[in-house]
Amino acid sequence: MKRYKNRYKRKIRIQKRTLLKKKKKKKRSEKDKIKYLKTTLKYKISILPKEIQTKIYILTFKLFWRQYIPLSAKIPSWQIRYNNIQKTLWNARFKNIHFLHLPFNTLPENKKWIMGCQCHFCLNDNHLSQIEKHMHYLLQYRSSSYFPDKFMPQETFGIWNEKLSFPYNISNGFDFGGGTFIKTFDPLCGSYKENKITKNLREGKIINFNYL
Repeated sequence: MKRYKNRYKRKIRIQKRTLLKKKKKKKRSEKDKIKYLKTTLKYKISILPKEIQTKIYILTFKLFWRQYIPLSAKIPSWQIRYNNIQKTLWNARFKNIHFLHLPFNTLPENKKWIMGCQCHFCLNDNHLSQIEKHMHYLLQYRSSSYFPDKFMPQETFGIWNEKLSFPYNISNGFDFGGGTFIKTFDPLCGSYKENKITKNLREGKIINFNYL
């Protein structure tokens, strides 16, 4: 019995010691928190008089509203992508590249030669012989409807198979050209049947105008 009593007393002593240690740790942690709070800016401002506190509050909010940009004034997330697409479309018209051969339309392994297209694939294409290409150019030169009607697949809605088209604004759905046409895609570009004036303009050569 004495042994059991002694064991019980030892357990109680150990428990008391552990409780005392925990209490000391809590006191230390509370003291550390108080010291930390006293060193923070919030505590230092709270010590100041209320008039100075209000002035600091007004100044901080003025600086915040100067730097704050509302969501309605920010550039939308799709704007960068939209600008890149518009730039590629403009370059396609300028360099006479067909809409199907733009990087966001057709995979490189699915591309086929398109007459007049000045992209890297069409310029280096070897699947069709030069005689076949010349025949396509000759048929297009004789009838301007050959390229949009027979050579290319039918479009539900589009202007990229036409040589000239009205300038079209996608945002409002109305043309803004004032009755003027602009060049969309020339199927005879780069061929032996291409117009000399357009060829000189494309290559940057000097054009002489004769008024006589």
